[in-house]
Amino acid sequence: MARQSALRVWEVCEPHRDVFSRDPDPSLFAISLHHVMRGSADRDYTDPERFFARTCMTRALSNLLQRVLGRLAGQGRGAPVLRLETPFGGGKTHTMTALWHIARYPEVCSEQESLRPILEALNLRSVPNDLRVAVLDGRGLDARERRTDDGLTVRTLWGELAYQLGGRTGYEMLADADQTRTSPGGALLTELLRRYQPALILMDEVLDYLIKARAVSVGSSNLMEQTGTFLGELTSAVSAVPQSALVLALPASSLEIPAENQESAERLFQYAKKVLGRMELVETPVAQDEVFEVLRRRLFQRVAEERDRKKAVEAFRAYYEEYARFFPDRLRSPDYRERMLQAYPFHPELVDLLYERWGPHPQFQRTRGALRLLALVLRRIWQQRPGSALLIQPHHIDLHDRHIRGEVVRLLDSSWEAIVTGDVLRRAEELERQLGGEYSREQLARGTASAAFVYSISAATRDVGATEEEIRTALLRPSINPAMVSEVLGRLRERLWYLRYRDHRYFFTAKPNLNKVILDFENEVTDEQVEKALRERITQCTGKAGEGFQLVIAPAEPKLVPDRAQPTLVVLPPDVHQPQQWMEQAVQAAESGIRVNKNMLIFLVPEPTQISALRSAIRRWLALKAVSDSHSFKEMDSDDREQVKLQLKDKEAELEALLRRTYQEIYRPSNGSVKRITGIGPETIKAKTLAAFVEETLRNKGELVDSVAPEYLKDVLRIDQQQQVPLAQVSNLFTGVTSQPVLRNPEEAVRRTVQQGVQQGLFAVRVGEQVYSRQEVPDDILKRKDVVLVPPPDDKKQPPPPPAQPKPLTLRVRTSASVFYPITVVAKQLQQLNDATIVLEVRDPSGKLSTMQAEIDKLVRDYGCTCEWVSSTE
Repeated sequence: MARQSALRVWEVCEPHRDVFSRDPDPSLFAISLHHVMRGSADRDYTDPERFFARTCMTRALSNLLQRVLGRLAGQGRGAPVLRLETPFGGGKTHTMTALWHIARYPEVCSEQESLRPILEALNLRSVPNDLRVAVLDGRGLDARERRTDDGLTVRTLWGELAYQLGGRTGYEMLADADQTRTSPGGALLTELLRRYQPALILMDEVLDYLIKARAVSVGSSNLMEQTGTFLGELTSAVSAVPQSALVLALPASSLEIPAENQESAERLFQYAKKVLGRMELVETPVAQDEVFEVLRRRLFQRVAEERDRKKAVEAFRAYYEEYARFFPDRLRSPDYRERMLQAYPFHPELVDLLYERWGPHPQFQRTRGALRLLALVLRRIWQQRPGSALLIQPHHIDLHDRHIRGEVVRLLDSSWEAIVTGDVLRRAEELERQLGGEYSREQLARGTASAAFVYSISAATRDVGATEEEIRTALLRPSINPAMVSEVLGRLRERLWYLRYRDHRYFFTAKPNLNKVILDFENEVTDEQVEKALRERITQCTGKAGEGFQLVIAPAEPKLVPDRAQPTLVVLPPDVHQPQQWMEQAVQAAESGIRVNKNMLIFLVPEPTQISALRSAIRRWLALKAVSDSHSFKEMDSDDREQVKLQLKDKEAELEALLRRTYQEIYRPSNGSVKRITGIGPETIKAKTLAAFVEETLRNKGELVDSVAPEYLKDVLRIDQQQQVPLAQVSNLFTGVTSQPVLRNPEEAVRRTVQQGVQQGLFAVRVGEQVYSRQEVPDDILKRKDVVLVPPPDDKKQPPPPPAQPKPLTLRVRTSASVFYPITVVAKQLQQLNDATIVLEVRDPSGKLSTMQAEIDKLVRDYGCTCEWVSSTE
């Protein structure tokens, strides 16, 4: 498939050598017309063959060259004055450099393939070889004076014009005006141009010159005013001479003028527009739909064959189709497919970002700035060789690269360096390490943060930032699940300090977001506050005393657990490092000495892997509470205030869930140590409190009971084999012997069991000389310390109590199969009922009974009983 066979850009494309060899300084793609004229610029600009080989002949550039060349050839074509007005870096100087080469090297330019259509349109076999050209570069010229190679002193723009067009002879025509720095007048300029036509005048960086000229006094005025008069007269003179042309460049706005302040820059800008506002034609050398070829020509010496381009584009197309709901519909249109082919090896979104979002920015030099930035991006890609780089996308503006980062931050201000370093580099990278796997391998967190950042740079205040769809388009490439970006964005919103989310758009601001505010409050939370709040939350989550247990919450030492004859739930402290040893010490000793009521202890032990997350959640919860109570909370915008409330509510729920996950291990004393209670069911997890959770679990496992049968008491204590058993020993059986079940209320349960056993004649109670047998024993008798249990007296010596009048009853006993002992005791008792019928019904929702069916069926029938098997679904 196309997705599998598509090659990476660094496998099939080759950038120009200077992308790798030059030092990445800001002048890499900048042209100075003055340096081109003097031959001191790079060979890519001074050599006409190299220059036109790397120049994309756009429609606008071709049209402009045709008009100027037609006028110079005397064909009456084109306007005499052309004013190029585009944003800085929009191709003005490049256009004038092309005109310079045509006028300066006509023979070489006549052979250039890209210029042949222009000459044919003008019916010219070659470029006229008698063209004269003058370059007036305001940035390169000194406003005071300069010495020529043949010894002349030139002081003004009109002096430069005359000298460059006619040498010493030409200069003599305007010598007086140049020496006195007064404008020569339109008639003299017209005469100069007529004598030296065809004449091409190229003026660049005019406003730079005017700023310098303002400081040079000329009588009661200054050189700036004289130069302004000269420019107005020059446009009139050029219009009057058929084979002359003036091409002049102005910035698009005053923001690009290096004046002392913005107000001064604006005045100068309006002054220049007024002076040059006549007989002009504004041209745009590079149209946006042609920029793909411009970038390709300037940056690459070899681009992939058409077959490889199509494979890469089809891989993206198939990817966008597969995950259609994650991407804008326009990405799947036939028109967009053509744009992708035209833009290759760049993704159209990258170029659109630079031209539409960054282009209007006053600090971005559109074509020149794009070339410089993209050269750095190419260098990074060819060094790193990422495996998924089928096209060059916005996420390849890798802010980890200090040169790329410098280009991007330069559009804002120096304070953004710390924002990029902290959010995009450090915090996003930390998230990647935590997520691991493909998140880390494909650098999805850093890529997502970088995409949001580069889309935050815009000259407009509307629609700043990027939607989730736009971030996916900027970041994702074939084989990556788009849902991963949603996961990353959600986490970045919680972690980054300067990322904001408004109106479904992600963007960075210089003002810290709520995360930073909360973190500042979080840093103020002390460890003592965390521990105190953690204990309070554990207490709250455990429940209230009396809900089945006495509660002991996070005691500092094992011996501080009270020695009570009541079931006691001990919730261990979260920082216990050896819980087994801690519990064993608690079982053996209390503060008063050796522990007596060992069997009454139940332990709830924390899971150590959850403690760190629990403390972090407590700290964040305390910080959120502090934020909501602070004075700054009232000064926040409504979105942030609402976000604080939502986060506080979410953190409450998270703490509850974390505590329940942390405290799930239940232990009981057993044979000198402790044993874990396993088999926690879903119904116990739904318990409202930790205490209720423990109670439900112990009841389901038969470890916690409300009472025991008197037969069990008789058998365990062997009352029939002993002369007497003190009642205190009976209580200690359940409170102090760790093999016994936990009685919910030991004192009451033992009293009821003894009373039942006495009435049934299983044993008797003796108090002093009085013996109670087969009769009710008063509660106050059982409270005496001299009560002992004894075997029942011989029936022959003591007449039985009169039998009660029998009445027909039906007995229904319901119990868990894990606590079957009471049933066996009841069954023995029922043997006396010769006329009674016993029906045993076992309900088994687990289905395990079906595996025992054959064995039980045989056993029942061997004893002569009947049985019936009924499906639980019936």
